[in-house]
Amino acid sequence: MRKSLFYFIFLLFIQNSLYSQDITSSSLDSLVTLKFEELDTKFHEIIKIDLLKGEPYAKAYLLKGKHSNDVIKTAKGFHLLARIYDYKKSITYLDSAIAITKNIHHKRYPVVFYANKGVEYENIGIYSKALDNYFDGLASAKKTNNALFIAIFKHNIALLKRKLGKFKEAKSIFKECLTYERSMIGKKKNDTVSYLVTLSELITAYRQNKEIDSALVLNTEGLRMSKGTDIECLFTLNKGLIYYHTKNYKNAIHTLHQGLDELLNSKRLKYYEKDNLINGYLFLGKSYVAVSKKEVAITYFIKLDSLIQKTNYFIPDARSVYTEIIDYYKSIGDKNKQLYYINRLLYKDSIQNINYKYMSDRIIKDYDTPILLDKKEKLITELKTKQHHSNYGLIISLIILLLITILLVLNYRKSKQYRIRFNELMQLHKTEEKLNNEIVKKPNDSIGIDAGVVETILKSLEKFENNKGFLKKNITSGILAKNINTNSKYLTKVIKYHRNKNFTHYINDLRIDYIIQELKTNTKLQKYTIKALAIEAGFNSTEVFSKSFHKKTGIYPSYFIKRIQSSVYQ
Repeated sequence: MRKSLFYFIFLLFIQNSLYSQDITSSSLDSLVTLKFEELDTKFHEIIKIDLLKGEPYAKAYLLKGKHSNDVIKTAKGFHLLARIYDYKKSITYLDSAIAITKNIHHKRYPVVFYANKGVEYENIGIYSKALDNYFDGLASAKKTNNALFIAIFKHNIALLKRKLGKFKEAKSIFKECLTYERSMIGKKKNDTVSYLVTLSELITAYRQNKEIDSALVLNTEGLRMSKGTDIECLFTLNKGLIYYHTKNYKNAIHTLHQGLDELLNSKRLKYYEKDNLINGYLFLGKSYVAVSKKEVAITYFIKLDSLIQKTNYFIPDARSVYTEIIDYYKSIGDKNKQLYYINRLLYKDSIQNINYKYMSDRIIKDYDTPILLDKKEKLITELKTKQHHSNYGLIISLIILLLITILLVLNYRKSKQYRIRFNELMQLHKTEEKLNNEIVKKPNDSIGIDAGVVETILKSLEKFENNKGFLKKNITSGILAKNINTNSKYLTKVIKYHRNKNFTHYINDLRIDYIIQELKTNTKLQKYTIKALAIEAGFNSTEVFSKSFHKKTGIYPSYFIKRIQSSVYQ
C-alpha cells in the first residue's frame, strides 16, 4: 500500500551519522546509561543494517524515558519500537505513544504518531482506520497550528477524495498543499522534494478532471525542476499519460515504458504513491489496446492485477482492466481464467463498495461539512461587520446563507428518511411484504362482470403470482389474459377493482417485492449491478426499475444495496 507524504518527509530528515557499535554483548542496563541522543543515533544507524538489532536501543530509550518521568522521551521510545515490528505490534506501540501525549499540547506530538499509525493501516489496505487517524491527526495539528502536518494530512485526505472520484475537490486541496510546499522552498533540506511530489499529485488531479492543458503546463515545470533526479520518473510517467489522453498512443507507449523503467529503478520507489505504478501499467495496456495489440495489453493488465493483490491498493479506473482480461480469455475459450478474473472483479467491487461508503461518509462528516459550516460562520461574521453596507448586498448574502441552511436540513432529513425506510423494509416479513399485492375481496355487484368469471380470474392471478410469472420480460395484459383464458379488458378491470392498481403498477410492484426479498437473503445478488438486478426482476430498463423501486419503497435500489451490504459486512 502507499506510504503517506508524511512518512516520505520523515525519512528524508532522519539523521544517520556518527558511529556504530556491536550490541550483541551489551546488556539493557548498560545501554540505559547512554544519553538519549546516543541511543537515538545508534538506533537509526543499526536499523539500516538489521531492523531487529535496533530493538535493544529502542527498549533502552523507552526505559530511560520512564525512569526520568519524561513523557516526550517515553513516547519517542514507543515510537522507536513501533518502527521495528510488523503492523500489529507497531500499532500497539503507537497507541501507547498517543495515549501519553494526547493532552500535552505539544507541537509535534501526538500528531506524528497519528500519521505513522495511518500509514500502517494504509499499508495493509484498511482505509477506514487510516482515515480515522488522518482526521484525528489533522484535528491535533490544528490545535497547535502545525502548518507542516496540516498540509500533510490534507494531502492524504486529497488522495482519498481522488480515490472516490472527487477530482475537482482533490485538485483544490492539492493546490493548497502546493502553496505551502512552495513557501518552504529554501527553508529546509531537500526543499524541492516535497514540492515536486505534491506537484505530481496535482498534475494527476488535473488529468483526471480532464484539464489536460493545465496538466501539461504543470508537468513541463515538473520535468524542468526534477531533471537528473529520482523524482523525474513521476513526470516522465505523467507525460506518457498525457500523450494517451491526447490520443498520441505511439508516444504514450514509448514514454510510459521509459517512465516505468525509471520508476522501478528509483531508490525512492517504496515511498511513492502506488497509483503511479498502477496508472503506468493501466494506460500502457490501454495504449496497446488502442493500437490493436490486445495480447501485449493483457500482459500489462495481468501485471496490474498482480500489483493490486500485493499492495491492497485499488483505483476505480483499474476496474476496466478486469473486463478487458475477462473478454480476452472468453475470446480464446479459457474458461478457468475467465472464472478466476470474474471472481477477482467481484471481490474488488465488494471491497471497493465498503471502503467507498465508509470513506465517503467520513470525509463528508469530518472534512466537507466542517468546511461548509466554517464558510457559514465566516459569512455570518462578514454580514455583522458589513451591515452598514448596501442593503441589496446584505439581502443576497442572507439568501445564500438561508439556501445553505435549507440544503443542510433537507440533506439531513432525506438521509434520515432513507434510513427509516430501509429499517422498515428490513423488519418486514415475507408475508407482510405481500400484503400490498394480495387480492382485496370486494362485492362483485358493481364491477359489471359475472361473479364466476371474476373468481376464476382471481384464482388465476394467485397462481400467476405464486409461479412468479411476473418475472417474464415484456409481459402485457393481453399476453396474461390469453394465458388465463380471458380477455384483457376483464383482466385489467378485475385488477383495478380488487387491487386498486393499473396493470403496469401491479406487475412492477410484484417485481419489486420479489427483488427486495431476494436481496435480503442472497449475498451473491447483493453484488449485482443495478442493471443486472433490473434484468433479474424482469425489467427491460434500469431507469424504470429504479423509479419503480423508489415509488414502491421511498428509496432507490442503489441506497438499499449499499445499506444491506454494510449490514452484512459489519
